Amino acid sequence: MKGFFVTGTDTHVGKTVVCGLLAGFLRARGIDAVTQKWVQTGTPGWPADLATHRRIMGLPEDVPPEQLDDLCPYRLCFPSSPHLAAEREGVEIDTSRIEAAYRRLEASHDIVLVEGVGGFLVPLTKKALVCDLVSRLKLSVLVVVGNRLGCVNHALLTVEAIRRREVPLAGLIFNRVPGGSRWSPEELLSDNIRIVEEISGAPVLGEVPFLENPAAGGDAFFPVGRAFLDRWKPR
Repeated sequence: MKGFFVTGTDTHVGKTVVCGLLAGFLRARGIDAVTQKWVQTGTPGWPADLATHRRIMGLPEDVPPEQLDDLCPYRLCFPSSPHLAAEREGVEIDTSRIEAAYRRLEASHDIVLVEGVGGFLVPLTKKALVCDLVSRLKLSVLVVVGNRLGCVNHALLTVEAIRRREVPLAGLIFNRVPGGSRWSPEELLSDNIRIVEEISGAPVLGEVPFLENPAAGGDAFFPVGRAFLDRWKPR
């Protein structure tokens, strides 16, 4: 398995930070990891999520245009689901173009970490959901759960959707989101992890604390990265 799809239980749960931290953790151990974003919406020009990945990884943010086209095949302005952003701009998202870009990265790197757009069932087009392409590419899924009140239902629904499509589930990573602990006592946040793991039977790789500066979060992320590496051995 060389490809992992990093999805979330919702938007703004920390997929970008987790994706960058995991790639940085792997690269620090001599594994040639690269991150990809199939569709970036809401930020015209240079894709903001890829910039965050590379900043966390300690890499230059600027890359040649031809490389950027593989790292992020579609870059759209409107902050919405890809199908709507593309429709507003008169763009037709071609999943075969995304697949070709992924295959090129897969052929030249040890591991490809694909950050999703929102959740697992988000529509890329009116006829194709994100999960359809994940299944076709035979990617394994990492689920980022924003640890806050209400995340248990979102996490269990996401796990169920992944399993119903018979897509490999690599594990769940809980993430402390900004403001999440303000309205949620520590007892609740700790129990979220316990009850999701107990009910779903899915592996929980750990929890990422809230990080003011994700680029300096390597030590805090180490237990999660180690848990991932213990389950995945590069070929």
